[in-house]
Amino acid sequence: MKKIIAILILTISIHSVQAQNSVTFIIKVKGSNDTLFGVNCILKNTTIGTSSDEKGACEFNNIPNGKQTFEFSYIGFKNVEKTYTFPLKDKQPIVIYLAENTVLETVTIFSTRTKNRIKEIPTKIEVLGNEEVVEETAINPGNISKLLGETSGIQVQHTSAISGNVSFRIQGLQGKYTQLLKDGFPSYGGFSSGLSLLQIPPLDLEQVEIIKGSASTLYGDGAIAGIVNLISKKPKDKPKFSVMLNQTHKGGNDISTYFSGKKGKFGATLIASTNTQKEKDINNNGFSDLPEYTRAVIAPKLFYTFDDNNKFEIGFSNVTENRIGGDIKAINNENDSNHPFFEENKTKRLTSNIKYENTSTSGNVLTLKASFGNFDRTLKTNTNIFSGVQKTVFSELSYYIEKEKHKFVSGMNFYFDDFNQKNPNTFTLNYNYKTIGVFSQDNWKITDKFFLEPGVRLDYNFKKGLFFLPRLAAMYHVTDHFFTRLSGGFGYKLPTPFTDEAERTRYQSVAFSTGLKTEKSMGLNLDFNYKTELTDELFLTLNQAFFITKINNPIIANQNLLANQIVKYETANGSIISKGLNTNLRLTLDELILYVDYTYLNPIKTYDQNKIVEYTPQNKLTSTLAYEDEEEHWKVGLEAFYFGNQYRENGTKTPNYWLLGASAQKEFGHFTIAINFENILDVRQTRYENIVSGSINNPNFNELYAPLDGFVGNMVLKYDLF
Repeated sequence: MKKIIAILILTISIHSVQAQNSVTFIIKVKGSNDTLFGVNCILKNTTIGTSSDEKGACEFNNIPNGKQTFEFSYIGFKNVEKTYTFPLKDKQPIVIYLAENTVLETVTIFSTRTKNRIKEIPTKIEVLGNEEVVEETAINPGNISKLLGETSGIQVQHTSAISGNVSFRIQGLQGKYTQLLKDGFPSYGGFSSGLSLLQIPPLDLEQVEIIKGSASTLYGDGAIAGIVNLISKKPKDKPKFSVMLNQTHKGGNDISTYFSGKKGKFGATLIASTNTQKEKDINNNGFSDLPEYTRAVIAPKLFYTFDDNNKFEIGFSNVTENRIGGDIKAINNENDSNHPFFEENKTKRLTSNIKYENTSTSGNVLTLKASFGNFDRTLKTNTNIFSGVQKTVFSELSYYIEKEKHKFVSGMNFYFDDFNQKNPNTFTLNYNYKTIGVFSQDNWKITDKFFLEPGVRLDYNFKKGLFFLPRLAAMYHVTDHFFTRLSGGFGYKLPTPFTDEAERTRYQSVAFSTGLKTEKSMGLNLDFNYKTELTDELFLTLNQAFFITKINNPIIANQNLLANQIVKYETANGSIISKGLNTNLRLTLDELILYVDYTYLNPIKTYDQNKIVEYTPQNKLTSTLAYEDEEEHWKVGLEAFYFGNQYRENGTKTPNYWLLGASAQKEFGHFTIAINFENILDVRQTRYENIVSGSINNPNFNELYAPLDGFVGNMVLKYDLF
């Protein structure tokens, strides 16, 4: 009997030991990776429960063997259930990611200066959040062109077959009508615009904000088609240090580092990168399809918090680049009478900015900021040299007042833009613009469902006179799942000689006069938004937008002379009217996301028999299918882009084509490895036509509507110390 009792006690003891499993979870916010304090963590079908501590950790003990389901819940976030079989093989803490219930509603917007949540802004703003930026940066860390090129309604277009320069079009309008900003500072226009997208590293970006349609009331000259505002990361209590290496199979190499940290009242960020590319003749015609370049970037920024109400920051950026394309033999210093042609760009970009912010006890905010830019560029070919320096100064003083129903901001700014050509020969492109502006806008919450945003700007340019720019936007929430927005405004663009045509012809002969009329515009945007939970795990988001923009008396290049590589600007007797629609659909099923975007464009030139604007696809389709396993720390994605027919300058149509891509990422502790394949079908414009014509000494290159580089594969290795 004693033996039987002893065996029973031993059996119970062994079973008890086996049942005493334990596990620790770390709860984080999906996207930002911040830990969450106070999350409810329970073991389902039991009375066992706990909450996450200040480090986001929650621990369970005495867990029975077998399959057990845990539930994690937090106000404002989607509940998450996870099932595990005990005992666990891996005793390491398990990271659980909670996603915010309605991500769009919690995103804070900075481009309107009111720091509103997106669901309260009548202006249509699209945001690429931190998660999307981090994901895209891990695949393409060299520059931001691909990040923007995959965005709804934006077309990134190469403007030079030799240098690789690019511009981006919003709603079918040329790149000169869009403002590119960094933290609200306009430092990337004019002479530098063709290279800006290629010289801005994305590793320090927090999010990207895009306003489509006239935004001149917000930012003045040049925002007729819209703005793209790149928002930088700021240092947090937890330091960050990342190193990223990228290698393409076609000779591209990128090394980027990013650091941010805080100690006491001081904070700092630093991004440094080097980027190189070997020249490549993909189609074996003797000319480079990928130019050779070497680029170095260093950009430190310091932050100082005097107290809770007074903050100061100062930043500096230095970008140097040497870029050369043309005849392969000429690039490699093997040029002779049969291989003379090359184009070399040497650039140096220096920018600095300061910002001071004072918050009163009532919550009102006074902001003073300024930036200074110096862009030095020399474009040299075997037949000509074009060189100049563009200097810019921007300063702004604004005051923000927040009341129960109003978020009101007003201010004034000054913008100085000066281009000085070095050693002008047969023509000179010098200009000097000084503009003073005052602006005011109000985000008015009339009811919980109806928001109104009136705004007005008054700009005075010392050469072009006064510009009055009213604007009005309205938003109405029909239900909790459906809302609509309507906005309209006026815009203007001061004449400058720096356009796609000038880049394409290598500034050989450009006829420009500051006496040209200022381009003026008016635009209207309407969109409908619907979001619902179809099933327990399936979410649908749908946006349907309609838009129209009219630019009166646009400045164009004479088409007859352009064929001879002569750019002569003139004011068109008519207008450009760009109208169209955009349909954006997003389906989310647990960790599976399907994104589909369709854009229809009909930009016409009334001054040229209502012909469609050249090199604009009337139909463009973007689709992405992505899956992420947060527990195993890997994600995969498939992409497909359709570009419909475009019209050439001679009126003929280009072929339509598809671009397919695939990518995969996997985290191993502090390391992340990503593999990316772009243009899997190897689509190249040179497959459809010969893009080079004219003499070997000074050839002509066709306008580009499709890639030249074809299929590109790359591998990225990222190391995060913290």
